[in-house]
Amino acid sequence: MKRVVLVAVLSLALGAATLSAQAAPAAPARPAAAGNVVRVRMIQNGARYVFEPANFTVKVGDVVEFVNVSGGPHNIEFEKAKIPAGAEAVLNAGMPNRMSSLQGPMMVTPNQTYRINFAGAPVGTYDYFCLPHKAMGMVGKITVQAAARR
Repeated sequence: MKRVVLVAVLSLALGAATLSAQAAPAAPARPAAAGNVVRVRMIQNGARYVFEPANFTVKVGDVVEFVNVSGGPHNIEFEKAKIPAGAEAVLNAGMPNRMSSLQGPMMVTPNQTYRINFAGAPVGTYDYFCLPHKAMGMVGKITVQAAARR
């Protein structure tokens, strides 16, 4: 009797493990970062909070790396009404560990970095800001251009 119960329990456990493995959704494919990395420093200088550089140009496929230099916490958030059509889904896919749509996590540690992948991003301008310091002028604009053809 013990052997039958043990076999039944093992069968149920294996069946559940197989079912959960089959039911797990596949992770979405992420495009590889084939472009350049553009570094943006997030800085407090006295009463001023800034991105350096605040306004810059990247190509489709580039990665933007934001570095918390001083004055944190900082984050990156995009103005939904001020990005190209179709960009929201692409940005969300390229922004790991988001707090919500178009909103990156808070960076509280000095030299902490956050990377946004612009693979597949529509060409155009993207207005962004640091949520805690937007009212203090910590805003910027990224212009995305088509990648050079090879």
